[in-house]
Amino acid sequence: MSERRYDEEALVAILLIDGYNLMYRSFTSLPRSIVGADKKPINGVYGLLTFLNLSIRQFGTDRVTFAFDTPGFSTFRHDLYPDYQGQRGPLGGEHADDFARQTVILQEVATGLGIPVVARERFEADDLIGSLAVALAAEGEHAIIVSTDRDLLQLIRPGIEMYSPSNPPLHARSEDDVRARLGVSPAGVTTFKALAGDASDNIPGVPGIGAKSASSLVAQYGTLENMYEHLHEMPPRLSTKLSEGRAEAFLFRQVVTVLTDLEVPVDEVREARAKMAPDDTSRQILNRFGFG
Repeated sequence: MSERRYDEEALVAILLIDGYNLMYRSFTSLPRSIVGADKKPINGVYGLLTFLNLSIRQFGTDRVTFAFDTPGFSTFRHDLYPDYQGQRGPLGGEHADDFARQTVILQEVATGLGIPVVARERFEADDLIGSLAVALAAEGEHAIIVSTDRDLLQLIRPGIEMYSPSNPPLHARSEDDVRARLGVSPAGVTTFKALAGDASDNIPGVPGIGAKSASSLVAQYGTLENMYEHLHEMPPRLSTKLSEGRAEAFLFRQVVTVLTDLEVPVDEVREARAKMAPDDTSRQILNRFGFG
């Protein structure tokens, strides 16, 4: 997986940015000595806006949308599995209040720059991104998901890519790229995670089934349904583990599946253009927060 620059003849992509994911990355990696006009830290906002400028140049597009989680509200995933992400504390740790303050600033600045900001109670940014990406791809658009969240790799298909600004950066454009990252195709990501678990979301998976076994099972059988229809073909030790963990496997697959059918503002996202050369209104907003 490698980086690619988009030329003027290519279809102009729409960047779907995982707001909390990348905001947290900037918030925790840049010094709090970066302050705004009110002398309060704006390191997270500064870092993400800097990254946004770089991304717009890299991908040759001004079509950008931010998706955010809604902190303070449990999601439908918590209804399914109350321990979902139970190991996580408030984002920002001891500076959680400041992280929340900077998130509000980022959303206001983004809106002032003409960038749609989408969020919905009970759902995660992943679900909004998934629903937007699938809807846009169905209309012939080209969506690039920008996030370090591996759950979103399940969405890769024609018209949908994922760029992860990790070190080094990773760009998944095809099934082969997802296989190189996880060992399974996009269609197999949810089954793989259901079996092997995902510590980042506090999902334990099926006891006794590790990543290697999960990858092999997905490669051979594809889906959980097919897997459980063929338990009799497997070694007794493996079939016993799967049999005992059947309920958990199907539950966890539901929990890790990104929704793609939510009602989302597709028209607004398609038509929006980021004003990275600010007009008077957006310049006033930038100046107010120390970005003038």
